[in-house]
Amino acid sequence: MSVGAALRSFGRVIGIVLIFSIVGPLAFATLILLIVAGFSAPLLQIALDLVNLGALGTVVSVALWLLVVATWLASFPPSAVAGCIFAMVAVYAGVNAVWMAWLAVALAIIGVIVLGIFIIPDESSAVILPSARSAAETLSLFAVLAVLAIVPTTLCWWLAKPLHRASIAA
Repeated sequence: MSVGAALRSFGRVIGIVLIFSIVGPLAFATLILLIVAGFSAPLLQIALDLVNLGALGTVVSVALWLLVVATWLASFPPSAVAGCIFAMVAVYAGVNAVWMAWLAVALAIIGVIVLGIFIIPDESSAVILPSARSAAETLSLFAVLAVLAIVPTTLCWWLAKPLHRASIAA
């Protein structure tokens, strides 16, 4: 492999990792926001009608933005790791199917869950790790996160298609 081809491959890897690192957390945070807003909107409307507090709407809006920011921050590391895994396999091994992207995200989710089992952050720490106390909790946490990650992962895979399907001709 020539130096130029190696640099092109490395550039494709960096591009895929950037797509997964930027679009993945944004898509995941948007999905969580839509789910929370979709389920809580009717309850919020009832509360606003009963209490008639205009300021409550502002508080809820700020809370939703905080939820988006926290979700984005929490999903950034696993998205970057999944992007690295998928990029390496797609560019260097040629396995660039959507199921490989899903598998890479599943591995990143498992990594985060395992970190949450063994590392307990200090109360003043900004680290966000899930904590599962039993095997059943761990499996249900993995299942929920994996199902929620399907749409953002598919979007990242689709956006990175030109990079992971490019030819490596010298």
